[in-house]
Amino acid sequence: MLSRQDRSSTDHRCAAAFVSTLSMKGLTDVVISPGSRNAPLTIAFIEDTSIRTHIVIDERAAAHVALGLALETGDPAAVICTSGTAAINHGPAIAEAFHQRTPLISITADRALNSLNKGHGQSIDQTGLFSKFTLKDYSFNGSSSEVSDLKEVTEKASQIYNIAQSGGPVHVNIHLEEPLYGKSKVHDIDVSVSPFRKQVAHFNVHELPELFQTKSNRTLIIAGPRMLSEWTGQHFNSVAGISESYSGMKGHSLIPSGDAFMAGEMWKVNPHLIPNSIVTIGNPTLSKSLRNWVTELEIPHIHIGDDAFTGLDTFNTLEKSIDSEPLEWLRVFGDTFAQDENYLQAWNVEKHRLQNIQDQFSSKAKWSDLVAYKSIFQFFKKATSTTMHFANSTSARYALFFDFTKNIRLHANRGVAGIDGCTSTAVGHALSTEDNVTLVTGDVAFLYDINGLATVQKLPRNLRIIVINNGGGGIFRWLEGPAQSGCLESHFETKPKTSIKAAASFCGVDYFCGTDSKSTHQGFIDLEKNKGTAILEITTDSRASAEIYKQFLTELKG
Repeated sequence: MLSRQDRSSTDHRCAAAFVSTLSMKGLTDVVISPGSRNAPLTIAFIEDTSIRTHIVIDERAAAHVALGLALETGDPAAVICTSGTAAINHGPAIAEAFHQRTPLISITADRALNSLNKGHGQSIDQTGLFSKFTLKDYSFNGSSSEVSDLKEVTEKASQIYNIAQSGGPVHVNIHLEEPLYGKSKVHDIDVSVSPFRKQVAHFNVHELPELFQTKSNRTLIIAGPRMLSEWTGQHFNSVAGISESYSGMKGHSLIPSGDAFMAGEMWKVNPHLIPNSIVTIGNPTLSKSLRNWVTELEIPHIHIGDDAFTGLDTFNTLEKSIDSEPLEWLRVFGDTFAQDENYLQAWNVEKHRLQNIQDQFSSKAKWSDLVAYKSIFQFFKKATSTTMHFANSTSARYALFFDFTKNIRLHANRGVAGIDGCTSTAVGHALSTEDNVTLVTGDVAFLYDINGLATVQKLPRNLRIIVINNGGGGIFRWLEGPAQSGCLESHFETKPKTSIKAAASFCGVDYFCGTDSKSTHQGFIDLEKNKGTAILEITTDSRASAEIYKQFLTELKG
């Protein structure tokens, strides 16, 4: 049991006790969206000098900034807002945190209990607002001064921090009565602050199902996105399959792009590429074509993860979810159950074949999205330690075609995979680290989340943003449906009306531009030298980019 010295805080004692407990549990960052109903919480956080406060006006952007703050350490960050529709705006980030399995504490202020359902402004039913995609929901009266209530609140706050740290979001709805801006001395509060210890099962690999006890193991590893705090950059040379760059795993027989593997179609002619079992770690693969192919194989599937979730039955054949640290499990698995040599070799050969085609094709292709992304990876291979965020949806996919080096960590919001919040998440991550953070995004995704820059009161100086401007939603040109509908440009691609340069000026950040290989390379140099957040716009032609992308996939067939 520890206690805090007498100090100033909000005069809403339960709210003060709640914040004090989170602080003693280890909370270091909170994102605040200014409002009146959440004033007691704002005051309590400001007065606690052990917690850093970040001001973001837009509640949707604020919640994603908090999501980004949690990526580096894996410890929860908090976000608070006022009542009503402001609270609903936390929803997208909470959903992403739930499916991405990132710790997040959403704190929404609410009107007093006796004011609910009486037509007051900014008043909706906020209890259990996000219950379908939170680990836990709490609600309490933050204005109470009863000793029994104070004790209950401190216990709840301790539980909230622990639950969030297990890997996911918690929503806390706090009813607050007027007046809202008062302060008072906070007396000693006894708080149980026993450290959180995540329980991880040490699974005995020899107890695995019989499907691995065969003479011919051909296990398909599918490693999807994982949290940055779990990034290792380790090599696994005794297994084969798809290891997307966001997983942090590399290996001689691990291919980073499921789309590239499927486009190659070597699996149609080489039986040594066909697996007889599946092991997944992380979030599901980005590749729809890979998912469909594996589903049709109808082979047993096991998921490995040390989190509060079970694996998703992505291929309709999930047999078991094993609670174990994935990379440790895979290493023991690879050492214990030798894979068929022909299988490993076939995947190794296919990996190099695909990479050689990509290198040759992209070196000869004219200026386009594919060439622009290659330029990005070539430049950053020479950079010092950095983290690269990729926005959904084309950016996140293009990134998988290019090999990453040990000095680069990759992240994308692939929990729900929406374009909302990609910029805000990168901003939050940059606020949590001294290393450089670079966001690679498209024009639509960037402008959609413009408030991730425009409403953040203090932008991080270590953030760089690269916007690939191909004149709209380029991914719709990859699909047959939009073009066949006759309204591709008017209702799907939708060219933005706001220029990236004007948006940069609106956000108060420096701007550079590249229109070809030479000017883009100079833009990288200018971006690197710039002191503070800056944007490099790289312009490409949407029609040419779509055509070159389709040619590239055709070329992969050999």
